[in-house]
Amino acid sequence: MSENALKETVIRLADPVVRSLGLVIWGVEVVQAGRMAVRLFVDVPSGAPESPQAADGEKNEAPSSASIGQCEEISRHLGLALEVEDAVPSAYVLEVSTPGLTRLFFSLDQMRPYLGDMVEARLHAPVAPEAAAGPADCGGAAPRRLWRGRLAAVEADAFVLEPAALSPEGEVSPEGLPPVRLPWTAVRRASRMYIFRQPVKPGKGPGKGSGKGSRKTPGKSAGPVPAHGEASPEAK
Repeated sequence: MSENALKETVIRLADPVVRSLGLVIWGVEVVQAGRMAVRLFVDVPSGAPESPQAADGEKNEAPSSASIGQCEEISRHLGLALEVEDAVPSAYVLEVSTPGLTRLFFSLDQMRPYLGDMVEARLHAPVAPEAAAGPADCGGAAPRRLWRGRLAAVEADAFVLEPAALSPEGEVSPEGLPPVRLPWTAVRRASRMYIFRQPVKPGKGPGKGSGKGSRKTPGKSAGPVPAHGEASPEAK
């Protein structure tokens, strides 16, 4: 089974239980390094209405993300369904989690609510800003496979980044380059960058802290777990 076919199978098998819990599928990632990892990301629907008011009149806020218990329930159902269909021919690990703060983007529509945020894009081939496609010594920018910058626009078939660097203290500094337009078909992996700003300690100015500027903050997760959700180290 091809990677795309496997993703479609995971979505088909997971969708009923995900919907029954009031959630939506954000995307599926298949990682081939070492033992295969099949990662399903689930989220609350965008624009989900708030829960009705409680009996005492206080408003119950709608959950901001799926719970660990929900991820575990989805993992159990999906793991069993994959086993029944024998969808994965080799040993694998199934992971079910929320997208988290550093969420991967699986479509351009998913990027639209994050205009102005920092985004990291890894490409299949190097791309240069269109307005700076000349030689680097003539003021142009060299093509890159990795671009980081503020998400400036999302088009029908591409998105635009304003190139920027992130300091270890979490400060965003524009690179002074023209915006770079990245066709979606050229993107291998695009994700939101979570900016963690280190608090300035007394007696220390900006730039003197020892913390990391951007750290990956995982979402709630039920994985990694074996494919059928048991404690066995082997999925098959």
